[in-house]
Amino acid sequence: MGFKVVVLAAGKGTRFKSDLPKVLHKLLGKPMLWYVVKAAKEAGAEEVIVVVGHKRELVEEFLKSEFPDVKVAVQEEQLGTGHAVKCAAPFIEKYGGKVVVLNGDTPLVNSEDIKRLSETPGDMVVLTARAPDPTGYGRVVRDGNEVLYIVEEKDATPDEKKIDEVNTGIYAFDPEKLLEALDEIDNDNAQGEYYLPDVLKVFKEKGYSVVPVEALDFSSVMGVNNRYELSVAERVLRDRIVRELQLSGITVHNPDSVYIEPEVEVGKDTEICGPVYLRGKTKIGEGCYIGPFSDIGDSEIEDSAVVESHCWIRGALLKSGSSAGPFAKLRPGTVLEEGAKVGTFVETKKAHLERGAKANHLTYLGDCRVGENTNIGAGTITCNYDGFNKWFTDIGKNVFVGSNTLFVAPVKVGDNSITAAGSVITKDVPENTLAIARAKQVNYVGKAESVKEKLKKRKPDGHSKENS
Repeated sequence: MGFKVVVLAAGKGTRFKSDLPKVLHKLLGKPMLWYVVKAAKEAGAEEVIVVVGHKRELVEEFLKSEFPDVKVAVQEEQLGTGHAVKCAAPFIEKYGGKVVVLNGDTPLVNSEDIKRLSETPGDMVVLTARAPDPTGYGRVVRDGNEVLYIVEEKDATPDEKKIDEVNTGIYAFDPEKLLEALDEIDNDNAQGEYYLPDVLKVFKEKGYSVVPVEALDFSSVMGVNNRYELSVAERVLRDRIVRELQLSGITVHNPDSVYIEPEVEVGKDTEICGPVYLRGKTKIGEGCYIGPFSDIGDSEIEDSAVVESHCWIRGALLKSGSSAGPFAKLRPGTVLEEGAKVGTFVETKKAHLERGAKANHLTYLGDCRVGENTNIGAGTITCNYDGFNKWFTDIGKNVFVGSNTLFVAPVKVGDNSITAAGSVITKDVPENTLAIARAKQVNYVGKAESVKEKLKKRKPDGHSKENS
């Protein structure tokens, strides 16, 4: 039988001291809520319902963009977790399967634990965990495979405090019995709120079964209540991702300094040197090299491509055997074909370098095509922006571009041509042509000394000493 998931995401999260809803705070580039919904989907949930409240428009906007099929229930007034689940009643009443309740601030929750909860027989199934240090957690008191009660730290006896099995706040329910119990709990507590764990007492009074399921890993059930705990959770998640990559055949140097977001893909035999940032939906092929201090986002790097150190790459495609860096900046729309190279202090934007094309240093290539085996000299600039519009530069194959050439777009350079160093190219250059576009050099023999003497007598404001 299938199951649904209700995610509680209505709280403010005052300990974050933030205007942003708690569940939208990010770790490894994704909001906490993203991880919880993703885990629910991976576990096989038929439907995911997210209960929103505080700044709901921001949470709904996120869900619409990332998970458009997720249903939303609104908790107009934040009156506790029990009340929040009740707000999702229209989606779960008369449902024949289990309902799993998750918290939006447990981003490390394991999809396998969710699946086990949904498959375990029982009217109420409590996900428990063995805590290395249970201090502060509610202890689970059980008799064999039946939960008797959960006691909070402040109410626990010395013997109960010795119990290391704790309540994670994650449950699965028979929905009809859950909604029945929610009608019977009260808000007679310091916060004046309706707490979901209070339904356990109602279940026991009615003779319903309450059974435990132990989490596979304690770290997977940790809640995040402040920014320090957010960083702890991010570190756990980062270590998970790096370990998974290493075990799949990828070498990661200095792994403690590697930042890899969850949607990044990396092929086997690739070498990653930390510190490095791999973001978004970046896809790296097999046998690649990613140098230290590089930051790559939403880009594709095909097999055997090389990214040297200190590169910044966004929205680019590096085809097999191409290379970038060190100290290269590749902006969106950059394409490096096989064997193409972008070197030191080169910036590109919407630049297509065809097979074997090279720009080794100190160059800006924007809105352009560079043909096969063309060499771009140092100091070259495609002047693509006139203050109002962007214009295209088309450079053919086997072209030699002399150092410090400026291409004032729109302009086209034919195959097998040469531009002389220091040229400002404003007109198209036909094939097999030498283009020279610079001021004529004039030599005044013997004038150097007199010029030096004149310069010595000048003051910073431009007046000579004799005239002052």
